Amino acid sequence: MLSPRPTAHLRSQISAFVSARQAEALRDYLRTLRNSDFRAAGIVMSEAKCWEQLDEAEFWHFFLILNVDNARAYLGTLLKATVARHKVQSLTFEGEYFGRFATETATDIDRRKALEALLPLLSAPEAVEQMLQRFLLSLETPVTRALCLLRISSPATLFLLFRTLKEVDDDPNLIRRFAVELIRRGDKQAYNMACILRDYFDLEALPGTFSLQLAPYELSRLDTNFDYFVKILAR
Repeated sequence: MLSPRPTAHLRSQISAFVSARQAEALRDYLRTLRNSDFRAAGIVMSEAKCWEQLDEAEFWHFFLILNVDNARAYLGTLLKATVARHKVQSLTFEGEYFGRFATETATDIDRRKALEALLPLLSAPEAVEQMLQRFLLSLETPVTRALCLLRISSPATLFLLFRTLKEVDDDPNLIRRFAVELIRRGDKQAYNMACILRDYFDLEALPGTFSLQLAPYELSRLDTNFDYFVKILAR
């Protein structure tokens, strides 16, 4: 199905509500739209320029109000807007409204979608850890956290994946399944990560051919220095 093109009138209406900081009024207006206009409104709201006049707290207020109303309809759209806005003007992912979404209103599915969209924006392990804490994943089991980190596969999330799997090092079969899943992705970074897991946890032979060779002293430094880990991961 082709996406309907937003009209100038629709853009003007949405812009007026955003300019007036009237999140509830925008929500009520969107409820009145027919399906084609509602889809067109989603296109408008997924763009960073729709929200550029708002500060971060105001943006998260709209984000919260709309997702409380209908996360199934709005979450994907507003996550696109979040990613687009972050690339133009970095977000801190802090404040009352973002926190309420992460801890009170988001379902498990909402949290997964949000983390899959937001974690790739974060380059530092500390920032990733903070995001996991905001979405309460720090309270989950190591396996649940590891599965979340595995879906992203940025250097920062892989570093934390390695640290998290150390919490379940008494289950080499589980760790091996993570390594095999990485191999299935087929890229160099994933292969190197699988090799790191194989050598560090002394796993049984893994399918595939690995070019990365690690000395024992290199393995001992992997979880203590992120920059060193990234260097090994990219070797």
